[in-house]
Amino acid sequence: MATDLKVSVRRQIDRLRKELAAATGQVAALRDEIRKYELVHDMLDGRKAGRRSRQRGSEVGALKRGPRGAMIDWNAVLATLPEQFSLDTMVAHETAGQKPRVYLRQVAVRWSKEGRIKRTGRGTYQKT
Repeated sequence: MATDLKVSVRRQIDRLRKELAAATGQVAALRDEIRKYELVHDMLDGRKAGRRSRQRGSEVGALKRGPRGAMIDWNAVLATLPEQFSLDTMVAHETAGQKPRVYLRQVAVRWSKEGRIKRTGRGTYQKT
C-alpha cells in the first residue's frame, strides 16, 4: 500500500513539473511577443529601437532623481531646513518633497549616522 502511494505521489510530482515547464515556455514566448510589440510601438513614437524610456517614479533608477531629472543636493536641503525639523518639514520642502517619505527617512538616518543631525523624538530631528 505504501509503495502505491509513493508511486502515485511521484507521478503527480512529475506531472506538475511538466506543466510548470510548459507554462514557463509560454511565459517566455509571451515576453518575446511583448518585446516585439514594444519595439514597434517605440518606432511608431519616433524613438530609436531598443531604447525604452522609463516612466518617472516607476523604477528604482528614477527615484534617484529630483524635479526635472536633476540630482538633489542634500547638503543644500539640510542647510535650508530649520534648526529643529520633522519628517513632515522635509516632505513639505520644495526639493526634498519630490522624494517618497520612506526615502526621506533614509536620508535622515544617514545624516544622523554622519553626525550632522540627532534624533530628538519620533520623526523629529535637530541639527548638530
